[in-house]
Amino acid sequence: MKRTMKNHSAFRIAAIAGALCALTAFANGDEIIMRDGTVHTGTVVSQTRRTVEIDTSIHGISTRLKLDRRKVKSVVIGEVSTTPATNDTPAMILPKATEPVEDTNKILKRDGFNLLMEVPLKGGFGKEIYPGGVADSLEWAKENGVTDVVFRINSGGGALWCANDIVAIMKEHKGEFKMHMLIESAISASIWPSFTCDTITMAPGSDFGGAVGYTTNATGSAEVDLKMNSIMSAKLESGADANGHSGYLVRAMILSSASVYAYEEDGEWVFSDTLDGLPRGYETIDGPESILTLTAKQAIKYGIVDAMPNGKTLEEWAEIQGIDQWDSAGDIGTELFAKAVKKSKRLEDRLNATIRGFNSEQAYLYNDQYIMQRGATLQAMRKHLGSYKRYLKEAQKLNMPSMVDGRFAEAIDVTYWESEIETLMADLRRFRRRGP
Repeated sequence: MKRTMKNHSAFRIAAIAGALCALTAFANGDEIIMRDGTVHTGTVVSQTRRTVEIDTSIHGISTRLKLDRRKVKSVVIGEVSTTPATNDTPAMILPKATEPVEDTNKILKRDGFNLLMEVPLKGGFGKEIYPGGVADSLEWAKENGVTDVVFRINSGGGALWCANDIVAIMKEHKGEFKMHMLIESAISASIWPSFTCDTITMAPGSDFGGAVGYTTNATGSAEVDLKMNSIMSAKLESGADANGHSGYLVRAMILSSASVYAYEEDGEWVFSDTLDGLPRGYETIDGPESILTLTAKQAIKYGIVDAMPNGKTLEEWAEIQGIDQWDSAGDIGTELFAKAVKKSKRLEDRLNATIRGFNSEQAYLYNDQYIMQRGATLQAMRKHLGSYKRYLKEAQKLNMPSMVDGRFAEAIDVTYWESEIETLMADLRRFRRRGP
C-alpha cells in the first residue's frame, strides 16, 4: 500500500513539474513583430505607450530589448489554460492570440505627441480605390484621437464620381485633424483629393497632374468633355485655394487652354495665369494647348509641394513636416480600407449583374414567341427591380452617392417599370381568368 502511494505521489510531482515546464516554455513564446518584418521571440516584460520590452536571446546570449512602439506592428502574447493537469490529462496549452490592432493602437496617443495614421490610395479610382475606404478610415481617426492622416497615393486616376465622393468625405472631416498627401504618383482624378489636403509631399520620381476628364460617345470612343472639365476645374480651384494651394495649377492640370507662369518675389514663387504685368525673368510652367503634369523636381523647385529626397518612409515624412514626437496608428488604415473596398466591389458587381438580368428578361417581355412565359418574366423583372432599389440604398450607405446619381441612376427607370410591371401582371391575370 505504501509503495502504491509513493508511486502516486511521484506521478503527481512529475505531472506538476511537466505542467510548470509547459508554462515556462509557453511564457518564453511571446513574439514582437516589427514593421520591417523582424520577429523577436521571448518573454514580453513590459508595454508602455512608447516602448515594448522583451527578454530574448541573440546568438545564444540572453538580453533585454527595448523597442520603439512606433516601429512595432503587433505583439503576440502566449496564454495558458487555467484547467489543472490530471493523471490522464496533461496541462492544456492554448494557441497564441495576436493582440488586435485596435487594442494596441488605443494606447498610442500621448499628450504632446502627434498620432499619425497612414491610409493607402493605390490603384484606380472606382476599381481599387473606393470612397468607403476613406470614410471608414477618417471615422476611425476621429474616434481615436488621430492628429494627422497621411494619404499615400499611387494612382493613374480613374472614375471621377469616386474622386468626387472622396473629396466630399474629406471635407466633412475638415478641422478634426490635418490631412496630408504623400505622392508616389497622382495622375488624373488623383489630383482631386491631393489638392483637398493641408500639405502635399512628393517622393522621388513621382508625378502629379494630367487631369483631363473624358466621356464616352455614342460609338464607345472616349472624347474630351470641355463643359465637364470647365465645371470640374472651377470646383477644384476653389477647394485648392481654400487649402493654400494655387488654383492656377489646378486649371492648367485640367484645361488645355489654361497656362501658368511663375516669378520669384522676396524669395518665393508667385503664380499667374497670364503674361500681363509679369516682371522680367518669369518662367513658363505650362503654356496653352498642353495639360500640366509636374515631376517631383519641378514641383519642389516652385515650392508647390514638400520634398521627400531620400525615400518614402513615414519616419522621413514626419521629419520633413517638422513632427518630432509622434506615434503610429499602425496598419489600421490599410485594414479598414481593404474591408471597405471589398464591400464596395461586391456591391458594384451585384448592381451590374442585376441590371444585366433585368435587361435580359425585358428582351423577352414583348416577344409573342415567349407569351406563355410572360408571367415568369414579369416576376423575374420585379425581383430584379427590388434588388436594384435595395443595392442603390446600400451604395448610399457605402458613401457612393455620385456613382448612384451618375452611372447607375438611370440604368433602370424604377418609376416607369414599377407601374408597367403591375399593369402587365394585371392584364395577364384577366387573360387567365377568361381562359382560352
